[in-house]
Amino acid sequence: MASVRPADQPVTVPPADERALAQLAAEGFGDLFHERQHRACALVERYALDLACTIARALDLPARLVTPQRPEALMTACGFVPAFAAPLRWLLDVLAMRGVLAVGPDGYRQAAALPAVALDAVRAAGLAADPSYEPAYALLDEAAALYPRVARGEVVAERALFLRARLWQAYFSNANRYYALSNRVVARAASARLADAGGGAVLEVGAGLGSATEALFEALAARGATALVERYLLTEPVPFFRRRAEQALAARWPEAPIVSGTLDLNGPWAEQEGVTAGAFALVWGVNVFHLARDLDAVLAAARAALRPDGWLVVGEGLRPTPLEPVAAELPFRLLASFADVALDPERRPTPGFLTAAAWRAALERAGLAAVHFVPDAERLQAFCPVFLAAAACGRRRAT
Repeated sequence: MASVRPADQPVTVPPADERALAQLAAEGFGDLFHERQHRACALVERYALDLACTIARALDLPARLVTPQRPEALMTACGFVPAFAAPLRWLLDVLAMRGVLAVGPDGYRQAAALPAVALDAVRAAGLAADPSYEPAYALLDEAAALYPRVARGEVVAERALFLRARLWQAYFSNANRYYALSNRVVARAASARLADAGGGAVLEVGAGLGSATEALFEALAARGATALVERYLLTEPVPFFRRRAEQALAARWPEAPIVSGTLDLNGPWAEQEGVTAGAFALVWGVNVFHLARDLDAVLAAARAALRPDGWLVVGEGLRPTPLEPVAAELPFRLLASFADVALDPERRPTPGFLTAAAWRAALERAGLAAVHFVPDAERLQAFCPVFLAAAACGRRRAT
Protein backbone atom coordinates (compact mmCIF):
# COMPACT_ATOMS: atom_id res chain seq x y z
CA MET A 1 0.00 0.00 0.00
CA ALA A 2 1.39 3.41 -0.95
CA SER A 3 1.88 6.38 1.32
CA VAL A 4 -1.18 8.52 1.97
CA ARG A 5 0.93 11.68 2.08
CA PRO A 6 4.53 12.41 1.09
CA ALA A 7 7.16 12.24 3.81
CA ASP A 8 7.94 15.85 4.71
CA GLN A 9 9.65 15.31 8.05
CA PRO A 10 12.23 12.86 9.40
CA VAL A 11 10.73 9.72 10.91
CA THR A 12 11.36 9.75 14.65
CA VAL A 13 10.56 7.37 17.50
CA PRO A 14 11.00 7.89 21.25
CA PRO A 15 14.35 6.59 22.52
CA ALA A 16 14.61 3.36 24.43
CA ASP A 17 14.02 3.49 28.16
CA GLU A 18 17.47 3.56 29.76
CA ARG A 19 16.24 1.57 32.76
CA ALA A 20 15.04 -1.20 30.46
CA LEU A 21 18.31 -1.34 28.54
CA ALA A 22 20.28 -1.43 31.80
CA GLN A 23 18.19 -4.29 33.17
CA LEU A 24 18.43 -6.27 29.93
CA ALA A 25 22.20 -5.79 29.83
CA ALA A 26 22.47 -6.91 33.47
CA GLU A 27 20.53 -10.09 32.57
CA GLY A 28 22.94 -10.85 29.72
CA PHE A 29 20.86 -9.59 26.79
CA GLY A 30 22.75 -6.40 25.99
CA ASP A 31 23.83 -7.80 22.62
CA LEU A 32 20.18 -8.30 21.60
CA PHE A 33 18.47 -5.25 23.13
CA HIS A 34 20.02 -1.86 22.38
CA GLU A 35 19.09 1.48 20.87
CA ARG A 36 19.40 0.31 17.24
CA GLN A 37 17.20 -2.73 17.91
CA HIS A 38 14.72 -0.53 19.75
CA ARG A 39 14.45 1.88 16.82
CA ALA A 40 14.06 -0.95 14.29
CA CYS A 41 11.31 -2.65 16.33
CA ALA A 42 9.51 0.61 17.09
CA LEU A 43 9.38 1.46 13.39
CA VAL A 44 7.93 -1.96 12.47
CA GLU A 45 5.25 -1.44 15.10
CA ARG A 46 4.51 2.07 13.84
CA TYR A 47 4.31 0.75 10.28
CA ALA A 48 1.81 -1.93 11.31
CA LEU A 49 -0.39 0.55 13.18
CA ASP A 50 -0.24 2.97 10.24
CA LEU A 51 -1.23 0.09 7.95
CA ALA A 52 -4.23 -0.52 10.20
CA CYS A 53 -5.33 3.07 9.57
CA THR A 54 -4.86 2.56 5.83
CA ILE A 55 -6.95 -0.63 5.95
CA ALA A 56 -9.66 1.21 7.90
CA ARG A 57 -9.69 3.92 5.25
CA ALA A 58 -10.02 1.32 2.48
CA LEU A 59 -12.97 -0.25 4.33
CA ASP A 60 -14.53 3.19 4.98
CA LEU A 61 -14.87 2.34 8.68
CA PRO A 62 -14.81 5.77 10.39
CA ALA A 63 -17.47 7.16 8.05
CA ARG A 64 -19.77 4.28 9.02
CA LEU A 65 -19.33 5.08 12.70
CA VAL A 66 -20.67 8.62 12.84
CA THR A 67 -23.24 7.12 15.21
CA PRO A 68 -22.19 4.38 17.66
CA GLN A 69 -22.34 0.79 16.46
CA ARG A 70 -21.42 -2.55 17.93
CA PRO A 71 -19.08 -4.73 15.86
CA GLU A 72 -21.87 -7.19 15.01
CA ALA A 73 -24.08 -4.45 13.58
CA LEU A 74 -21.15 -2.95 11.70
CA MET A 75 -20.42 -6.37 10.15
CA THR A 76 -23.99 -6.52 8.83
CA ALA A 77 -24.06 -2.90 7.66
CA CYS A 78 -20.79 -3.33 5.73
CA GLY A 79 -21.69 -6.76 4.32
CA PHE A 80 -18.58 -8.36 5.81
CA VAL A 81 -18.40 -12.15 5.97
CA PRO A 82 -18.41 -13.89 9.40
CA ALA A 83 -14.71 -14.83 9.06
CA PHE A 84 -13.86 -11.14 9.31
CA ALA A 85 -15.29 -10.68 12.81
CA ALA A 86 -11.98 -11.11 14.65
CA PRO A 87 -9.89 -8.96 12.25
CA LEU A 88 -12.56 -6.24 12.37
CA ARG A 89 -12.56 -6.18 16.18
CA TRP A 90 -8.77 -5.83 16.17
CA LEU A 91 -8.96 -2.93 13.69
CA LEU A 92 -11.59 -1.17 15.80
CA ASP A 93 -9.49 -1.59 18.93
CA VAL A 94 -6.41 -0.19 17.17
CA LEU A 95 -8.40 2.84 16.00
CA ALA A 96 -9.70 3.33 19.53
CA MET A 97 -6.18 3.12 20.93
CA ARG A 98 -5.09 5.81 18.44
CA GLY A 99 -7.99 8.09 19.36
CA VAL A 100 -9.82 7.77 16.03
CA LEU A 101 -12.74 5.95 17.67
CA ALA A 102 -14.35 6.30 21.07
CA VAL A 103 -15.82 3.29 22.85
CA GLY A 104 -19.00 3.50 24.90
CA PRO A 105 -21.89 1.30 26.03
CA ASP A 106 -23.45 1.53 22.56
CA GLY A 107 -20.28 0.50 20.72
CA TYR A 108 -17.67 2.35 18.69
CA ARG A 109 -18.12 5.81 17.20
CA GLN A 110 -15.89 8.19 15.28
CA ALA A 111 -14.02 10.64 17.52
CA ALA A 112 -11.38 12.03 15.15
CA ALA A 113 -10.21 11.80 11.57
CA LEU A 114 -7.82 9.06 10.55
CA PRO A 115 -4.24 10.31 10.90
CA ALA A 116 -2.16 10.97 7.81
CA VAL A 117 0.50 8.30 7.38
CA ALA A 118 3.66 8.01 5.31
CA LEU A 119 4.22 4.28 4.95
CA ASP A 120 7.09 4.53 2.48
CA ALA A 121 9.03 6.88 4.75
CA VAL A 122 8.50 4.71 7.83
CA ARG A 123 9.52 1.58 5.98
CA ALA A 124 12.65 3.26 4.57
CA ALA A 125 13.63 4.48 8.03
CA GLY A 126 13.05 1.02 9.48
CA LEU A 127 15.18 -0.72 6.87
CA ALA A 128 17.89 1.89 7.33
CA ALA A 129 17.92 0.96 11.03
CA ASP A 130 18.13 -2.78 10.23
CA PRO A 131 17.88 -4.11 6.65
CA SER A 132 17.28 -7.65 7.95
CA TYR A 133 13.76 -6.61 8.97
CA GLU A 134 12.60 -6.60 5.33
CA PRO A 135 10.62 -9.90 5.72
CA ALA A 136 8.63 -8.33 8.57
CA TYR A 137 7.55 -5.46 6.32
CA ALA A 138 6.82 -7.88 3.47
CA LEU A 139 4.51 -9.97 5.68
CA LEU A 140 2.71 -6.87 6.95
CA ASP A 141 2.19 -5.61 3.39
CA GLU A 142 0.89 -8.98 2.20
CA ALA A 143 -1.53 -9.30 5.11
CA ALA A 144 -2.76 -5.69 4.86
CA ALA A 145 -3.58 -6.17 1.19
CA LEU A 146 -5.71 -9.19 2.14
CA TYR A 147 -7.88 -7.45 4.75
CA PRO A 148 -10.45 -5.96 2.31
CA ARG A 149 -10.57 -9.18 0.28
CA VAL A 150 -11.10 -11.32 3.38
CA ALA A 151 -13.79 -8.88 4.57
CA ARG A 152 -15.69 -9.33 1.30
CA GLY A 153 -15.25 -13.11 1.30
CA GLU A 154 -13.10 -13.14 -1.85
CA VAL A 155 -10.29 -15.17 -0.25
CA VAL A 156 -9.67 -17.41 2.75
CA ALA A 157 -6.83 -15.89 4.72
CA GLU A 158 -5.08 -19.17 5.63
CA ARG A 159 -4.94 -20.31 2.03
CA ALA A 160 -3.88 -16.92 0.70
CA LEU A 161 -1.11 -16.43 3.25
CA PHE A 162 0.25 -19.94 3.63
CA LEU A 163 0.61 -20.40 -0.11
CA ARG A 164 3.36 -17.75 0.12
CA ALA A 165 6.04 -20.26 1.10
CA ARG A 166 8.97 -17.94 0.44
CA LEU A 167 7.36 -15.21 2.50
CA TRP A 168 7.19 -17.49 5.56
CA GLN A 169 10.65 -18.94 5.00
CA ALA A 170 12.09 -15.44 5.03
CA TYR A 171 10.01 -14.32 8.02
CA PHE A 172 10.54 -17.37 10.26
CA SER A 173 14.31 -17.15 9.91
CA ASN A 174 17.08 -16.10 12.24
CA ALA A 175 18.39 -13.96 9.40
CA ASN A 176 15.30 -11.80 10.05
CA ARG A 177 16.43 -10.17 13.29
CA TYR A 178 12.88 -9.01 14.04
CA TYR A 179 11.70 -12.62 14.46
CA ALA A 180 15.07 -13.97 15.63
CA LEU A 181 14.89 -11.78 18.73
CA SER A 182 12.26 -14.08 20.26
CA ASN A 183 14.14 -17.21 19.19
CA ARG A 184 17.41 -16.09 20.75
CA VAL A 185 15.91 -14.83 24.01
CA VAL A 186 13.91 -18.02 24.57
CA ALA A 187 16.72 -20.31 23.39
CA ARG A 188 19.07 -18.84 25.99
CA ALA A 189 16.46 -19.35 28.68
CA ALA A 190 15.80 -22.93 27.52
CA SER A 191 19.50 -23.86 27.32
CA ALA A 192 20.08 -22.58 30.86
CA ARG A 193 17.13 -24.58 32.21
CA LEU A 194 18.26 -27.73 30.41
CA ALA A 195 21.67 -27.30 32.03
CA ASP A 196 19.99 -26.76 35.40
CA ALA A 197 18.10 -30.03 34.93
CA GLY A 198 21.38 -31.83 34.18
CA GLY A 199 20.46 -32.60 30.57
CA GLY A 200 18.13 -35.19 29.12
CA ALA A 201 15.45 -35.49 26.45
CA VAL A 202 13.96 -32.35 24.88
CA LEU A 203 10.52 -31.86 23.32
CA GLU A 204 10.01 -28.84 21.07
CA VAL A 205 6.38 -27.95 20.35
CA GLY A 206 5.53 -26.25 17.06
CA ALA A 207 9.04 -26.06 15.64
CA GLY A 208 7.92 -24.50 12.35
CA LEU A 209 10.86 -24.16 9.99
CA GLY A 210 13.37 -24.94 12.75
CA SER A 211 14.75 -21.47 13.45
CA ALA A 212 14.14 -21.74 17.21
CA THR A 213 15.78 -25.19 17.19
CA GLU A 214 18.83 -23.68 15.51
CA ALA A 215 18.92 -20.92 18.12
CA LEU A 216 18.78 -23.47 20.96
CA PHE A 217 21.68 -25.53 19.60
CA GLU A 218 23.66 -22.32 19.08
CA ALA A 219 22.99 -21.33 22.69
CA LEU A 220 24.03 -24.78 23.90
CA ALA A 221 27.16 -24.68 21.73
CA ALA A 222 28.09 -21.32 23.26
CA ARG A 223 27.93 -23.07 26.65
CA GLY A 224 29.88 -26.08 25.35
CA ALA A 225 26.81 -28.07 26.34
CA THR A 226 25.31 -29.67 23.22
CA ALA A 227 25.97 -33.08 24.84
CA LEU A 228 23.22 -32.25 27.35
CA VAL A 229 20.68 -33.18 24.67
CA GLU A 230 20.23 -36.96 24.91
CA ARG A 231 17.28 -37.00 22.48
CA TYR A 232 15.54 -34.14 20.71
CA LEU A 233 11.95 -34.58 19.55
CA LEU A 234 11.13 -31.81 17.08
CA THR A 235 7.39 -31.63 16.48
CA GLU A 236 5.57 -29.68 13.77
CA PRO A 237 2.16 -30.59 12.32
CA VAL A 238 2.61 -28.77 8.97
CA PRO A 239 4.46 -31.21 6.65
CA PHE A 240 6.14 -28.52 4.52
CA PHE A 241 7.51 -26.70 7.57
CA ARG A 242 8.64 -29.95 9.21
CA ARG A 243 10.51 -31.18 6.11
CA ARG A 244 12.30 -27.85 5.72
CA ALA A 245 13.27 -27.90 9.39
CA GLU A 246 14.61 -31.46 9.10
CA GLN A 247 16.71 -30.52 6.06
CA ALA A 248 18.13 -27.34 7.59
CA LEU A 249 19.00 -28.97 10.90
CA ALA A 250 20.56 -32.06 9.32
CA ALA A 251 22.87 -29.78 7.34
CA ARG A 252 23.75 -27.56 10.29
CA TRP A 253 23.81 -30.06 13.19
CA PRO A 254 24.38 -33.51 11.62
CA GLU A 255 25.46 -35.11 14.91
CA ALA A 256 22.50 -33.85 16.93
CA PRO A 257 20.10 -36.64 18.09
CA ILE A 258 17.08 -35.03 16.42
CA VAL A 259 13.96 -36.99 15.49
CA SER A 260 10.77 -35.41 14.21
CA GLY A 261 7.09 -35.88 14.92
CA THR A 262 3.71 -34.33 14.31
CA LEU A 263 2.43 -33.38 17.76
CA ASP A 264 -0.99 -31.76 17.61
CA LEU A 265 -0.85 -29.09 20.32
CA ASN A 266 -4.61 -29.35 20.90
CA GLY A 267 -4.88 -33.15 20.83
CA PRO A 268 -4.20 -35.58 23.70
CA TRP A 269 -0.41 -35.47 24.03
CA ALA A 270 -0.05 -38.84 25.77
CA GLU A 271 -1.72 -40.60 22.81
CA GLN A 272 0.68 -39.14 20.24
CA GLU A 273 3.81 -40.89 19.06
CA GLY A 274 7.01 -40.14 20.95
CA VAL A 275 5.44 -37.99 23.68
CA THR A 276 6.01 -40.25 26.68
CA ALA A 277 4.74 -39.00 30.03
CA GLY A 278 7.47 -38.00 32.48
CA ALA A 279 10.22 -38.38 29.88
CA PHE A 280 11.53 -34.87 29.13
CA ALA A 281 13.97 -32.63 30.93
CA LEU A 282 12.80 -29.71 28.79
CA VAL A 283 9.54 -28.99 26.97
CA TRP A 284 9.60 -25.73 25.08
CA GLY A 285 8.21 -23.76 22.14
CA VAL A 286 8.41 -20.27 20.66
CA ASN A 287 5.22 -18.44 19.63
CA VAL A 288 3.07 -21.56 19.70
CA PHE A 289 1.40 -21.96 23.11
CA HIS A 290 -0.89 -18.96 22.52
CA LEU A 291 -2.55 -21.13 19.84
CA ALA A 292 -3.80 -23.58 22.49
CA ARG A 293 -7.58 -23.77 22.33
CA ASP A 294 -7.79 -24.81 25.99
CA LEU A 295 -4.68 -23.27 27.51
CA ASP A 296 -5.01 -24.97 30.90
CA ALA A 297 -5.38 -28.40 29.28
CA VAL A 298 -2.35 -27.87 27.02
CA LEU A 299 -0.14 -26.65 29.87
CA ALA A 300 -1.25 -29.62 31.98
CA ALA A 301 -0.24 -31.94 29.11
CA ALA A 302 3.14 -30.22 28.86
CA ARG A 303 3.67 -30.64 32.61
CA ALA A 304 2.78 -34.34 32.35
CA ALA A 305 5.43 -34.79 29.65
CA LEU A 306 8.12 -33.42 31.98
CA ARG A 307 10.14 -35.61 34.28
CA PRO A 308 10.41 -34.50 37.92
CA ASP A 309 12.54 -31.32 38.07
CA GLY A 310 12.11 -30.82 34.31
CA TRP A 311 11.38 -27.37 32.91
CA LEU A 312 8.64 -25.95 30.69
CA VAL A 313 9.78 -22.87 28.74
CA VAL A 314 7.04 -20.96 26.92
CA GLY A 315 8.41 -18.34 24.52
CA GLU A 316 5.84 -15.63 23.79
CA GLY A 317 5.33 -11.97 23.05
CA LEU A 318 3.79 -10.41 26.15
CA ARG A 319 0.86 -8.02 25.82
CA PRO A 320 1.27 -4.96 28.09
CA THR A 321 -2.36 -4.96 29.29
CA PRO A 322 -5.10 -7.60 28.91
CA LEU A 323 -7.09 -6.01 26.06
CA GLU A 324 -4.51 -3.75 24.41
CA PRO A 325 -4.07 -4.50 20.69
CA VAL A 326 -0.48 -4.98 19.58
CA ALA A 327 0.98 -4.27 16.17
CA ALA A 328 2.53 -7.73 15.77
CA GLU A 329 -0.97 -9.23 15.54
CA LEU A 330 -1.88 -7.58 12.21
CA PRO A 331 -1.11 -10.62 9.98
CA PHE A 332 -2.21 -13.24 12.49
CA ARG A 333 -5.62 -11.77 13.33
CA LEU A 334 -6.66 -12.92 9.85
CA LEU A 335 -6.01 -16.57 10.73
CA ALA A 336 -8.81 -18.69 12.20
CA SER A 337 -6.32 -20.69 14.29
CA PHE A 338 -5.24 -17.49 16.05
CA ALA A 339 -8.77 -16.62 17.15
CA ASP A 340 -10.20 -20.15 17.63
CA VAL A 341 -9.47 -20.40 21.35
CA ALA A 342 -11.54 -20.70 24.53
CA LEU A 343 -11.78 -17.29 26.18
CA ASP A 344 -12.37 -16.38 29.80
CA PRO A 345 -12.89 -12.79 31.02
CA GLU A 346 -10.30 -13.21 33.77
CA ARG A 347 -7.85 -15.88 32.61
CA ARG A 348 -7.82 -15.25 28.86
CA PRO A 349 -9.88 -12.26 27.75
CA THR A 350 -8.59 -12.07 24.19
CA PRO A 351 -7.10 -14.42 21.57
CA GLY A 352 -3.43 -14.31 20.80
CA PHE A 353 -0.77 -12.90 23.08
CA LEU A 354 -1.27 -12.78 26.84
CA THR A 355 0.11 -10.60 29.60
CA ALA A 356 2.93 -11.72 31.88
CA ALA A 357 0.42 -11.92 34.75
CA ALA A 358 -1.83 -14.22 32.71
CA TRP A 359 1.06 -16.54 31.83
CA ARG A 360 2.22 -16.66 35.45
CA ALA A 361 -1.27 -17.59 36.62
CA ALA A 362 -1.67 -20.20 33.85
CA LEU A 363 1.64 -21.94 34.65
CA GLU A 364 0.84 -21.95 38.35
CA ARG A 365 -2.63 -23.42 37.68
CA ALA A 366 -0.86 -26.19 35.75
CA GLY A 367 0.98 -27.10 38.94
CA LEU A 368 4.39 -25.77 37.92
CA ALA A 369 6.75 -24.32 40.50
CA ALA A 370 9.43 -21.62 40.45
CA VAL A 371 7.52 -19.69 37.76
CA HIS A 372 9.53 -16.74 36.43
CA PHE A 373 10.33 -14.84 33.24
CA VAL A 374 13.52 -14.45 31.21
CA PRO A 375 14.16 -11.59 30.98
CA ASP A 376 12.30 -10.37 34.06
CA ALA A 377 9.29 -9.08 32.12
CA GLU A 378 7.23 -8.25 35.19
CA ARG A 379 9.87 -5.81 36.40
CA LEU A 380 10.52 -4.44 32.91
CA GLN A 381 6.88 -3.75 32.12
CA ALA A 382 6.37 -1.99 35.45
CA PHE A 383 8.37 0.97 34.13
CA CYS A 384 8.40 0.23 30.40
CA PRO A 385 4.94 -1.10 29.35
CA VAL A 386 5.67 -2.38 25.86
CA PHE A 387 5.16 -5.57 23.85
CA LEU A 388 8.11 -7.72 24.87
CA ALA A 389 9.60 -11.07 23.84
CA ALA A 390 10.22 -13.27 26.86
CA ALA A 391 10.25 -16.83 28.16
CA ALA A 392 7.82 -17.93 30.86
CA CYS A 393 9.51 -20.75 32.79
CA GLY A 394 8.08 -23.24 35.26
CA ARG A 395 9.42 -26.43 36.83
CA ARG A 396 7.73 -29.72 37.61
CA ARG A 397 8.24 -30.44 41.26
CA ALA A 398 10.44 -33.38 42.21
CA THR A 399 7.63 -34.93 44.26
